[in-house]
Amino acid sequence: MLEAAVADPRSRDVWRRLRFVVDRARAWGEVSHGGLRAYLAWAAHQGTETTQVAESVLPETDVDAVRVMTVHAAKGLEFPMVVLSGMTSRPVRRPGVKLLWPDGGGYAVRFRAGVETDDFGVVQPVDEQMDDLEKRRLLYVAATRARDHLVVSLHRAGGAESAAKLLAETGGAGSLGEERFSASPDAGGAPGAGAGEEAVEPPPPYDVWLAGVTAARTSSERDAAISASGLEGTEPALVLAEPDDVAEGQAKGGRDLELPPWSKGRYGSAIGRAVHAVLQAVDLATGDGVDEAVAAQCVVESVVGTEDLVGALVRSALASDLVQRAAQREHWRETYVGTLDDDPDPDGTVLEGYVDLVFRDDDGTLVVVDYKTDAVPAGAYPSRVEYYAPQLRAYVQCLGDANGATVRAELLFLHPQRAVPVGVASVGAAQPSTGS
Repeated sequence: MLEAAVADPRSRDVWRRLRFVVDRARAWGEVSHGGLRAYLAWAAHQGTETTQVAESVLPETDVDAVRVMTVHAAKGLEFPMVVLSGMTSRPVRRPGVKLLWPDGGGYAVRFRAGVETDDFGVVQPVDEQMDDLEKRRLLYVAATRARDHLVVSLHRAGGAESAAKLLAETGGAGSLGEERFSASPDAGGAPGAGAGEEAVEPPPPYDVWLAGVTAARTSSERDAAISASGLEGTEPALVLAEPDDVAEGQAKGGRDLELPPWSKGRYGSAIGRAVHAVLQAVDLATGDGVDEAVAAQCVVESVVGTEDLVGALVRSALASDLVQRAAQREHWRETYVGTLDDDPDPDGTVLEGYVDLVFRDDDGTLVVVDYKTDAVPAGAYPSRVEYYAPQLRAYVQCLGDANGATVRAELLFLHPQRAVPVGVASVGAAQPSTGS
């Protein structure tokens, strides 16, 4: 049906309605789990005069068209320009029976003027106040659908209650008298300027305006912040090994593609996230509560059945000399760090990240510990360290800029049997720490 709609002169509207039907059918199926016969009966009922559906419009982004809809149908949507219509309409007091439900229970009813329950006059002001607040909420919803431009008309009859009056008074525009727009060129001064007002400044020259717009665009295209973890794989040797069209900072090559999804490093780090979350919560010195935390995090990360692997990786970290050394000293876990990036030249970009573990050594040095759950063979540590070195050096820079202390970094590769700490001293020369 999507292909057949191409022949229609308004094919995009057809597509939009087809999407609406499909979305409604999917929502119906998720609730009722019924079959085709039940769905057709439900769809036929939707076509009766007694059923009204607020259609959620899903417009094509490149359609140059005006869409007319109610405020309720526009909820949750955004448009480049919104024109609010019906701002001068006055509230309609519906005749007939009016039934109210007081907070204290029971009901209050008025059949017509002079025929009402005794408490109707008491609860009616509360109902009117709630109606007024609801009108304000709807007006707020309507006005906030605009992304770039909002067009409203504040023209209104004096003293009449309307949305235009409410918006003018709320926004402070009610003080704009008619004299602001009554001056004519014959009266002297700039057209449209009232008595005692300064003429509107002319727009700047085109070249000046264009230079400002270009500068704003250039500034907005620059990333406001760089994540330290996003720097993995940006060392020169690794960048040169990537295709030429890969931008710096995005040179993370696909790896471990043959592994199960939950152990593919950055492509599927559910196991890694579970391990990090457990190490963030348990006592590093004693390991109390490891089993409970492992079970909970495996449920959170949807890797139920891998509790033995997650627990073994966590225990290998807790048993390492590096973590035990941190546990006996002042330490911080999941610490946010950030600094202004000054490489290659300062432009106000923030370099930031979260450090798994930081502790202060006996000589005052701050030691950064970053857990890695990669399955790394013994001979592959130098290449893995080269891959992660930019991230660790970013952490070192952030902490060093923050307090001026000496900072060193350690990678802790976790394995079910044991953890291997590797210092990040110089790229390509890293080796497992002695005795690990």
